[in-house]
Amino acid sequence: MKRVLGFLLLLGSTAAPSFAHPHVFISNRMTVQFDQGMLQGIAFQWTFDDMFSAMILSDYDPRHTGQFDAARAKALKAGAFDNLENYHYFIAISFGNKPVRRFGMEQFEPRITDKGRLVYTFFVPLNLAVGTAEQTVVLTVYDDSYYVAFDLLHAEDVTVQAGSGIACALSVQKTKVKPLWPGQYMPDQLYIRFKESS
Repeated sequence: MKRVLGFLLLLGSTAAPSFAHPHVFISNRMTVQFDQGMLQGIAFQWTFDDMFSAMILSDYDPRHTGQFDAARAKALKAGAFDNLENYHYFIAISFGNKPVRRFGMEQFEPRITDKGRLVYTFFVPLNLAVGTAEQTVVLTVYDDSYYVAFDLLHAEDVTVQAGSGIACALSVQKTKVKPLWPGQYMPDQLYIRFKESS
């Protein structure tokens, strides 16, 4: 538990540029979900690197069962996820060129892969009505302190569940977020353009 708390405290620290480098690596996948004429939200799947996975699992799966029961999943969420609300879960969302200042998180579930990697899945609800005019949501997943590094985003990392009656196009573009120091890795942005299909 002390190691987990130390990790969370480090997330809030600002390292000097000469020493700034990531300590946690995350592979991020997303699913854009539409239903009942709404952009319901975005489901995330974060797969952690071997070292961080081992550190967390030593506290929350010490017997190496390879799975979480309800009690351990609840403890992990409280000890190694909920604090990320203070960092907006490393997610920046804008709609119609306006930042979404506050958003919630639902359906958190941890699991362990066959190779012992820790995976977080969770859902961010948006509840945006789909109309005849095209609308755009822009999403960026990054840690500006560079303590956590997310894999570069590719179009194949994102799937869409839209059903009939909705047209949705995805594109990945260079971020407009300015680096804090030269050479800092900067993430790409996901553009989600959607409207009613004719």
